[in-house]
Amino acid sequence: MRLLREALPDLSWSRAVDVRREAVAGAIGALLVIPQAITFAYLAGVAPEMGLYCAIFVGLLASLFGNSPMVGGPNTAVSILIGATVLPFAGRGSPLYTEFVLALSLTVGLVQLCIWLLRGAALFRYFSPAAITGIKVGVGIWLITSAVEGALGLSPIQSKFFYEKFYIAFAGWSELVNPFAAATAGVTIGAGLLFKLFWRRTYIVAAVVVGSIVGALVYGWVGPVASQLELLGHVALRALPFHLPHLGPQQWLFLEQVFPSAVAIAVLGLAQSLVIARDLKATFANDLDLHKEVFAQGIANALSPFFSTFAGSGSFNRTSVNVEMGGRTPLSGVIASVGVILIAWALGPLLTFLPMPVIAGVMVLVGIGMIQVREIRLFLNWVDGAILAITVLTVTFAGLELGILVAVLASLAFFVASTSKVRLSISHVGEEEHIAVSGNLFYGSLDRLARHLHDNPKARTRLDLTQVPYCDAAARTMIKRVQAERERQGGRLDIVPARSG
Repeated sequence: MRLLREALPDLSWSRAVDVRREAVAGAIGALLVIPQAITFAYLAGVAPEMGLYCAIFVGLLASLFGNSPMVGGPNTAVSILIGATVLPFAGRGSPLYTEFVLALSLTVGLVQLCIWLLRGAALFRYFSPAAITGIKVGVGIWLITSAVEGALGLSPIQSKFFYEKFYIAFAGWSELVNPFAAATAGVTIGAGLLFKLFWRRTYIVAAVVVGSIVGALVYGWVGPVASQLELLGHVALRALPFHLPHLGPQQWLFLEQVFPSAVAIAVLGLAQSLVIARDLKATFANDLDLHKEVFAQGIANALSPFFSTFAGSGSFNRTSVNVEMGGRTPLSGVIASVGVILIAWALGPLLTFLPMPVIAGVMVLVGIGMIQVREIRLFLNWVDGAILAITVLTVTFAGLELGILVAVLASLAFFVASTSKVRLSISHVGEEEHIAVSGNLFYGSLDRLARHLHDNPKARTRLDLTQVPYCDAAARTMIKRVQAERERQGGRLDIVPARSG
């Protein structure tokens, strides 16, 4: 019954909703997501309309089946991983490439639904916030470097490490770089950084407008041949883009080889969504059900291929905008999805002439936005700082998939290390030693206590375990051995039992 409640839309929020406030938040969110959706479609290697479909349908389904103001849809890291996973198996933008993207997205959604059935939301409590921040910073760096070719009008540069692209571009500046593309991208980035000082939540929209105007002036004044500015081209939007994913032998063979990547994408998407959901739950959405949010993300991604789009996730920046604009229920996400349809239809002819260097500039702005200095400062202690640094370096130099694995392992290592800490409070009353233990006693945390108890087998000790939440079989066996040793040597070990164990 509980699973059924989580799987069905929960409309209880509709009884006390400020429609006007939700509508304003949704409209702002729709305006903000359009340039991002086109950019993320470019990262995933698919047509720009698929990014808009992701904002519409994945966002709509995630809001309908969820119970929070979290905004779903296209996501930076998920889009990057989808593109990186599919590219070795098919030519970017080809029909087979698109079918592989749809098959991969379906698999990602099904994996997330399996995680929901296994009640996996609880496991993400152990995913370190420092690791999440490290992934965001690493993705931000990757996003900035991946925009180099588009911003400078270069052909794709094959390099092992990210900094090699900058060296190649600057070393061959006069021969390789298109100055008109560089100027258009530079104006877009500069305008975005300037507008961010005044309009922190809509600066990307303003940057796209300014960059597009500059690109149009260059295109019209210099001409398409001399400027060589690449345009976005026709965006073929359909009102109901239904599509039945093709799962033939090629797709099954592809999925067999990329299944670990599908799991990584599913885990990363849920990790980001649940970090957002946990933050919302801690601030004002006290009744937010994390398991329901896992189902909402899973079902939205599993259905995404049937609407001609790719998998997404919860969005940090769009959710932040939504909350700041007054969004408190899933209604704002529903309105945002409808708003994307209306705005995209209205702007369709203009999107055709959007210069690709503007898209590259947006990628740089999104990458810069993911590197939050204020957030990084929160983790400048030695443990969180180490997790953050390891994650950033791995994502930057070894790739996102390995970075996610390292982030998970680092988070688990930190959790195990923290739960292994046992505090001993030692005092003496006459000849009797009192030891008060706090922390979990298990095979990984016994060394210090066992060493102390074995040091003096003739001592009389009272061992207080009332502050021990968990005591495993190895700990109980060690205590019994010490008691037997004390009896043989003339000492004594008395136990004040733990609460459980």
